[in-house]
Amino acid sequence: MTYHLSTNVILSTAQALAALQALACDDEERSVLAPVLCRQRQGMFALMVRNAFADVVLRLGPLVLDTSLDGETPDTAPDDAETSGMPDYEMWVELLTPRSFSSTRHGIVRRALEQAVAFAALEAWCSGSASGERSVMSERFASLATRWQRTVVSALSPEVYPTIRQEG
Repeated sequence: MTYHLSTNVILSTAQALAALQALACDDEERSVLAPVLCRQRQGMFALMVRNAFADVVLRLGPLVLDTSLDGETPDTAPDDAETSGMPDYEMWVELLTPRSFSSTRHGIVRRALEQAVAFAALEAWCSGSASGERSVMSERFASLATRWQRTVVSALSPEVYPTIRQEG
């Protein structure tokens, strides 16, 4: 099954998660998260979302049949336009799915992928500095990203569903 993800949807998810975290943290942590909520930095954070998508896809390993970062190829690199505006980049990943996997479950897997990417992007943002607060928050977000990645793997696990098929 192919799961299509939108940088804008994941960006909105990450911003909502950062805003919720900011409500429950101290001023120092809030100052780390504030730039994520700033419209002027959305282009930069959108690039981090794309990088987080690549990280999550690589961690899914043998479940991944194919993937795309808006048509990027091995010999292309992100250009300056990616950090200056807010285009919606389509990212997709084709995953092995169990035969018994109902079509209604695919939306749940897509949401879990979005959560994993959003938390991985927040982790990368917070690890961008050696500050102690960023380190603690980075670890917290990394743990949540890993949890969502494991949720996807578990949902598609051959141990749970012994017969895997490829959907096109």
